[in-house]
Amino acid sequence: MNSTTKQRTVVDLATAEQLLEPRAVPFDAAATWADIATVHDPAFVEAVRTGRPLGLAQSQGFTWSPAFADALCRIWNGHIAACRMALGAGTVLHPVSGAHHAGFARGSGFCTFNYLVGAARALLTDGLKRVAIVDLDAHQGDGTFELARRDRPRRTAAGRLLARPETDPRAAAIALFDIAGGRWCDTDDEDGVEYLVARDAEEYRSALDRLPGFLDRVRPQLVQYQAGMDPFEGDGVGGIDGVNQAFLAERDRFVIEQIRSRGIPLVVNLAGGYVRGVSERLHVKTIRAMSAWAGAR
Repeated sequence: MNSTTKQRTVVDLATAEQLLEPRAVPFDAAATWADIATVHDPAFVEAVRTGRPLGLAQSQGFTWSPAFADALCRIWNGHIAACRMALGAGTVLHPVSGAHHAGFARGSGFCTFNYLVGAARALLTDGLKRVAIVDLDAHQGDGTFELARRDRPRRTAAGRLLARPETDPRAAAIALFDIAGGRWCDTDDEDGVEYLVARDAEEYRSALDRLPGFLDRVRPQLVQYQAGMDPFEGDGVGGIDGVNQAFLAERDRFVIEQIRSRGIPLVVNLAGGYVRGVSERLHVKTIRAMSAWAGAR
């Protein structure tokens, strides 16, 4: 699996095409670990930081090491910085993967910490009213839903909302749009959440056509986009029938255009994609779509 090594290749290829302008950001390890512990169970965070207990530190499926823990901390810090940067820059790439299966008290599916929800909460604390996560990895963001629903309105058994976004500024503050090859968790039809299943390219296109309505309904002030390449039909970890390379390139063009044409700041992540030599090129096409849209304006 190349999910932890493809990032360098993608950055090198995109840099060679002069598509990227790398930016360095400040890093305070102690402050970042403390911030992670506001989103995840502090005992889990400490296990990942120290490697003890090892089973919990490796609950996502990777082998723990001090360097691994440091990398996770830096990814968290970098992603929040990327989101804040996007508020001024408009579009920012943070070339990382591994967030949307991570739950409150343990990792899962090669995801340790959910920096998507972490960044959303940071920007809500900064003063934003609503942040959206558009997750087009081939697998459903079950961990993202688990963590984000803490900021969502609750319903009674009769279906009545206990809090509404217009009266409670924290209710439904994190909106979710997710297209996956199958459903992993029960979303309870909550407001501001669209979890869609696409078993082939036709269903995927129909699901994607719901994005403009979602954006207009939830009106986010920032979108985090998981531009996963594992829906590619040749991907053995994901793979959706009929979703070829051209389809994915058009998907990204459409998503980026829909978000940025509304003036919404955008941060793009790499997410899944496990066909060595193919996934990297597909991710570079995402970056080209970001660059082309910006250049056309």
